[in-house]
Amino acid sequence: MDVMLKFKNEFFEERKDLLSKNHVYRNHITKFIKYLSLPDVQLSNAPARININVIEECIRYYHNEGELNSRSTMESHLESVKSFYDYLSETGKATDIFSNYNYSKFKDEIVEKYSLLEPVERGSYKCEDIKTILIELDKAIDNFQDEVAGVREEERHLQRIILRLFIKLTLIAPAKRSVITSIKKSDFTEEYKKLLINGIDVNIPCGLSRDLCAALKYAESKNKGSIKEEDNLFEYLYKYKGKFRVESLNTWFYNIAQDFGVMEDMCKGKKTLAVEPIKNMVIQMMVDNLINPVFISKIAGLTLTMIEATYYPKDWSAKREEDINKCINKSIAQNDYYCYV
Repeated sequence: MDVMLKFKNEFFEERKDLLSKNHVYRNHITKFIKYLSLPDVQLSNAPARININVIEECIRYYHNEGELNSRSTMESHLESVKSFYDYLSETGKATDIFSNYNYSKFKDEIVEKYSLLEPVERGSYKCEDIKTILIELDKAIDNFQDEVAGVREEERHLQRIILRLFIKLTLIAPAKRSVITSIKKSDFTEEYKKLLINGIDVNIPCGLSRDLCAALKYAESKNKGSIKEEDNLFEYLYKYKGKFRVESLNTWFYNIAQDFGVMEDMCKGKKTLAVEPIKNMVIQMMVDNLINPVFISKIAGLTLTMIEATYYPKDWSAKREEDINKCINKSIAQNDYYCYV
């Protein structure tokens, strides 16, 4: 049996719990191993020769086969293979080929290189539901008692800390999930009062600034070390528990919606609840506040064409006349949820 096929089988056997929550992993990892076994590739017995370029070539192959044509499918494929390599690295079977690369940038480059279709996310949540979730998260986090908490309670507490930060950061900077979860310490300035995201200097409300400092202090006590400038915020916060997986946010969001009795209709028949519609809600509120779509496009990291096609009437005319940083911060501060951030 080829080495990589053997590793795949061991991964499937030893990570059953992970695979049960992420059903697409099996399919994409199987595709990856199949690609390595092709006559023109022949790397299934040479794990040391597999690098990030092989991953890209695999994507190119399945794109040409018509099986990988959208950003979402590509991201599912990469998340699956990345999870596989997390396992290989943790068990000492192979080095993590993703560790020395900017993962978010790598995905964006592939999208552009192969002209993959960007998803149009039309779903959105009600502002009242998000405000309720933030209120309940604040209560739950404030009432947590670390000294008497069990392992499960501590894990749930950490998930809530991370999810509260993700939600609030999305509320002040409605960027893609991949952009929010790629934030590093170096992106913050003025003692966590400003955040540079998609080229925009975003003001951070005092409440969120305190949440960031409290979360980092909690993580420092668990990690036995301070966050470094180059560290990813979310990876650092979850570090003492293991690898932070972006897709876990959807599961955690579903769990808190269930815990707090919010969005019950949306939770029916599901096991996860997407976090991306939070961004959509903010963008729609900016549209309703008559904010220039050029500015919304910039902070959201979406093309102006996509913004106008998704959120604006056909007769809208965009003009850029104001200071972009001032306009974006002013427009976000007008939103009804802002005092809860």
